[in-house]
Amino acid sequence: MQTSASEAILEQLAGEGRLVLSDWRAMLYLRRATFSLPVSQRRWSKMPSVPSDVWTTLRRMSERGELEPLPGLRHFYRASVPYARTRPVEEEEVLMEAHPYAALSDLSALFYHGLTEAMPKGLTAVAPADGKGGLLPPDTETQDWEGIQLVNGRRVSRVLGRPVNWRRVTPERYFGFELYRRQGYPVRVTTPERTLVDGLMYPELSGGLENVLRAWALARDVLDVDIVVYQVERLGVVVLRQRVGFVMERLGLLHPALGEWRARTERGGSRKLLASAPYAPRYDEGWDLSINAPTGALEEIA
Repeated sequence: MQTSASEAILEQLAGEGRLVLSDWRAMLYLRRATFSLPVSQRRWSKMPSVPSDVWTTLRRMSERGELEPLPGLRHFYRASVPYARTRPVEEEEVLMEAHPYAALSDLSALFYHGLTEAMPKGLTAVAPADGKGGLLPPDTETQDWEGIQLVNGRRVSRVLGRPVNWRRVTPERYFGFELYRRQGYPVRVTTPERTLVDGLMYPELSGGLENVLRAWALARDVLDVDIVVYQVERLGVVVLRQRVGFVMERLGLLHPALGEWRARTERGGSRKLLASAPYAPRYDEGWDLSINAPTGALEEIA
């Protein structure tokens, strides 16, 4: 029995637990099938090397009702065959398909990890400034891309009607994320440790400083303080050491590095717990840090 291009695509899509299909992933699926199936068992002969090679196939699959176009994203589809009708399409799956090198971050990551009850109005994501950050798209291998160019990530402005707030970082600072598979397909998300550290640098992207401090308190018993310290040191931001050190100390999270951080603190008008707020006279002498925002959230979680 011969295998059609659409069958080869749908079998692999279902095998990876995906609902969302882009033209570039369909291209990879057909390339894999081309390598694995004998010529006599294929209904197609040309091995696709660019996404446009599969556009006709995807259009025909859509016409047969196997796929449905996703609004706002050209050449993006959702599967509409029986296996795919059991759950809705999630925004993060679409986002990862549009930018396979990005990671959910900030408020979206806090919500993903259960560290906030603040429902994000949109998505927050971080991406490497060089485009790819030395990564491959999830669930692909080097051999998948032999002889063809890696797909470029797209910093889309909206996903399924919801806005996406992007933050770009240098490749050297693009670390502290993992692939999670709660629904089977991979979603790259900053780890709880990196999310909380980022929250003290960009609190406005995480629902405000009070929300960030409450998240620190919620995560107190499960945080890996060695990872927190490593990430702060790797980022190399002086005031970040002061903020993280102050918060860790208030939460009773001890680490040998805190003493060294205290010794390296620098007093100055810019050393504030909340960068966007005015300097306040309330001061933590040990950390040379103006406590210019309420910190009661650190004590709210028993």
